[in-house]
Amino acid sequence: MGCLFVIVLSCLSAVIIHIAGYALWVMVVLGVLWLAAIVVSAVGGHRGFGNHGNTDLMIVIAGVAIMAAIIVPHYHDQQTCVQAKTALTKLADAENEYFSGHKTFTTELQILNLAQNPEVHIMILKADEQSFIATASHRLCNKPENGTPQVFMWDSAKGGLQ
Repeated sequence: MGCLFVIVLSCLSAVIIHIAGYALWVMVVLGVLWLAAIVVSAVGGHRGFGNHGNTDLMIVIAGVAIMAAIIVPHYHDQQTCVQAKTALTKLADAENEYFSGHKTFTTELQILNLAQNPEVHIMILKADEQSFIATASHRLCNKPENGTPQVFMWDSAKGGLQ
């Protein structure tokens, strides 16, 4: 029963995430389904050889751990504010690469050949021979206190993300 739960819930998790993405409601639904599998396995699971330990429960817990190890990093990467910060980090890497060949930073995004997310707005405010300043925001990343857009800044003279 434990193996069956893990196989079915793993496939179901993959299909739901493929169709609906990493929305919070998807994570809640999957969490409830996996929790139900743990409860059912704990209550009615098969006892191991010599009646020691609930092997179904152990298998389901291992499945939960593996799925969490796969899903959580991807869920984190899909968050809107993280996407804006990641875009700034990639911009900084591209600017540093450009600087190594030209001994100056650039304000032209097209020159840097960045693969951009259309939901993330990047702007290079200043670039010269010594440093650059850039901002990034995501249209869905807002400040929790007042709902205004959250804008992240990268200042290479001050060490990076501010």
